[in-house]
Parts: sequence; structure tokens; C-alpha cells
Amino acid sequence: MAGLKRFLILLILLLLSFFLQVVILPRIPGLTAVPNLMLISVICAGFLYGKGTGLGMGIFAGLILDTLGTGIPGFYTLILSVLGYVNGMLSERIESELILILFALFALNEAVFHAYVYLLAFLIRKHFTFTAYLNSVVLPELMLSLIAFLIIYGILIYLSKRWDLRVNKGEIRVV
Repeated sequence: MAGLKRFLILLILLLLSFFLQVVILPRIPGLTAVPNLMLISVICAGFLYGKGTGLGMGIFAGLILDTLGTGIPGFYTLILSVLGYVNGMLSERIESELILILFALFALNEAVFHAYVYLLAFLIRKHFTFTAYLNSVVLPELMLSLIAFLIIYGILIYLSKRWDLRVNKGEIRVV
């Protein structure tokens, strides 16, 4: 039963993240960047629930983003599934309550994601210089994404404790 609850929570989180990231947040006047809520959802799922869940969330989130038409089939699916899986592997070694380590880990994930996007989407086509991409896209998005990460991660921890969902390492139950 906990597995079904967790699946439904993560599915709702992913669909809500997609809707907010693509439809709502870009329409807010004065907002210079949009937090990468899909990446945050994948990282949180992988870190809280392990590599299988992180991989599954990464594949599903990537397929949703790839349907928007990046031009390269599987572009987002590849990077999000890898990041979900790697964060799931890290969850076995890092405690889920060490928030400073999680912030640093999230910033590293964001950097890897943007390096991947920059190399495969912009550098090959010679659209952006790296400093322009860093200043106009990466840094503003990182600041908003760190705040959103803290909120989403806190909500998932709360729901895991409230509904007795299995968190990390498989055998630990949060009561």
C-alpha cells in the first residue's frame, strides 16, 4: 500500500511540476528565470526513495519534456534518468537530513544538467558563449531552484513521515 501511495504522490508531483514549470511560472511578469521543477522532482525522488525510483522518475520526466520537441529524441530522458539513478545511489551513503550537503549536491546536479544542455544544444550550434549562458540562464535559475528544492524536499519528507512511506535504504521506515 505504501508503494501505491508513493507512486501516486510522485506522479502528482511530477505532473504539477511540469504544469508549473511550463505553463504557470513563465507567465509571471518580472520573473527572470523559472526553477527547474522537473529536475528537482527527479533528484528528490531519487534521493529519498532510491535508484529505481529515481531512474523511473527521470525516464518519465524526460519523456514528458521530450514531447515538447527539443529536436533530439531522448535529450532530456537521458540526462534526467542518469541524474535520478545517481542520486538514488548517493541516497545509500548520505543521510537525508543533512540539508547543506543536499544543497551542494543539488547545485552539482544543476551544474551537470546545464553543462549537458549547453554542450549538446548550444555549443554545437554556436548560439551562446558560455559566460552569456551562465549569466542569463544558469545563475538565475539556480537561485530559484535552490529555494524550490528546499520546499519540495520538505514537502516530500513531511508526506513520507505522515503517510508512513518508505524512505531511502529500503529497510528504514519513517514513522
